[in-house]
Amino acid sequence: MSTFKSDPLLGIAGAILWFMLGVMAFAGMIVVLCIPAVLIWGGEFVNAADLPPLTMNVRMLIALLLAGVAGLLYLGWRFFRAMQAILRSVGEGDPFIPANASRLTAMAWIMLAINVLSIPLGALGMYIADLAGEADVHAEAGIDAGGLVLILTLFILARVFRKGTEMREDLEGTV
Repeated sequence: MSTFKSDPLLGIAGAILWFMLGVMAFAGMIVVLCIPAVLIWGGEFVNAADLPPLTMNVRMLIALLLAGVAGLLYLGWRFFRAMQAILRSVGEGDPFIPANASRLTAMAWIMLAINVLSIPLGALGMYIADLAGEADVHAEAGIDAGGLVLILTLFILARVFRKGTEMREDLEGTV
C-alpha cells in the first residue's frame, strides 16, 4: 500500500504542494505575458486613464520589475518542486538519501536568493510608483526573520541528511 494513502499528512502535503506549484506557474505565466503588454500599451494596458501616458523609460522599468517578479516566481516554483521530490522520497520510505541533502541545500539557496532579490525589486517598485505620481505608496522593508530562520533550518537539515546518509552507509557496510 502506498504511504501516501496510509499517511494522510503526506497526502495533504502533496495536495498543498501541487496547489502551490499551480499558483506559481499560473502567476508566472500572467506576469510574463504582461511584460510585452506593458511595453506595447503602457498604462492603457491596465486601464489607468487617470495617469499620464507612460514614457518608454518607465515602461522599460515596469518590464524589468515584471521580469524580476517572474524570476522570483520561478525560484518559488523550483523550491516547491524540490520539496515535492523530498515528499515523494518520504512516501517511498527512504528519505535519508544524498539527493535529499542536495535538495535541501538547493532550497536554502533558493530562499536566500528570494530574500536578497526581493530588496532591489521592492526598491524598483517604489521608484516606479514615485515616477507614476503615486505619492501615497508606502512599504515596510526590513530583514525577514522568518525567512532567515527558514534558510538556516534548511542548511542545517541538509547537513543532518548528509550525515544520516553517511551513518546509514557505514552501518550497512558493517553488517
